[in-house]
Amino acid sequence: MPDPEVTQPEADAEEPRPEASERATIADAITDFVQMIVDYVRQETGDVVHDKVVVPTQKAGQVIAFAMAAALVLFLGIGYISVALMMILASYVGWPVALLIIGGVLVAGAGGLSYAKTRSMQ
Repeated sequence: MPDPEVTQPEADAEEPRPEASERATIADAITDFVQMIVDYVRQETGDVVHDKVVVPTQKAGQVIAFAMAAALVLFLGIGYISVALMMILASYVGWPVALLIIGGVLVAGAGGLSYAKTRSMQ
């Protein structure tokens, strides 16, 4: 026998609840929206990083590579010219005197550069 004090809720007093499929649809829509925002931010960030970091870095790398290649060729050329001038000088004055002359020029050059640097620092 049912207890008279306990009342049963009436069927018409219940609030209408959305069905499970509607809740799933809203959740899917929110998930898709958030994923769309994340994809957009990744794409825009990737474009900005590519334009502002990757491209200038690639250009700087190319400039440095070509500068190093040019410096290598320049130093090799200077080396061969120096050897040729040394041989020409040695043929006129002999090897010991040629070495003495070139050593003196290098020491004088180092002294001149040191003097110029000292003057610019004062």
